[in-house]
Amino acid sequence: MKIKKCEPGYITWQKKWNGLWLGIFILIGVIIFLTGYLLTHTRANIFTVLAVLMVLPAAKRVVALVVMLPRKEVGKERYQRVKEAAGDAVLLTDYVFTSTEKIMNLDFVVVKNGNVLGVTAASRQDVPYMKKYLADSVHKIAPSFHVRVFDEDEQLIKQLDRLTEVETSPDWEEKVVSCLHSLAV
Repeated sequence: MKIKKCEPGYITWQKKWNGLWLGIFILIGVIIFLTGYLLTHTRANIFTVLAVLMVLPAAKRVVALVVMLPRKEVGKERYQRVKEAAGDAVLLTDYVFTSTEKIMNLDFVVVKNGNVLGVTAASRQDVPYMKKYLADSVHKIAPSFHVRVFDEDEQLIKQLDRLTEVETSPDWEEKVVSCLHSLAV
């Protein structure tokens, strides 16, 4: 069963899926090479070229693993606590996103009442850069939205309790959520 981006368990699923495919591509490359070697009794044949070409899809999986390996997913109890606090708001979790310069990770992203609220993951990250990049990306789509990133779940929950009903168009929220999904790895 495939787990979609920004859902609980996504990071672990991606690690397993990309690891499995990496193993399959390596195995296929070795089988092609050995087949060519056993048929021709030399390494200089078209099978060797085909085996070397298996490096291309394998490299794509290696890159995906390098992006995901240092990341950890959110625990179930923690997710449930934030989900209850978020109510009917859009809640994204295991949120890994990239810019041209960095790979960043947020444990939670909540879109509610014209706000985008996030909680940083427990890892060494350039938090000011992440906040600016996320805010710039959201403001391109919806300039009226406010973006805040917190260090702890409790800060996010307190902020969710303080949010007032602000008239925001469902279309704007949908566009912001779509933008956030497009940034995610």
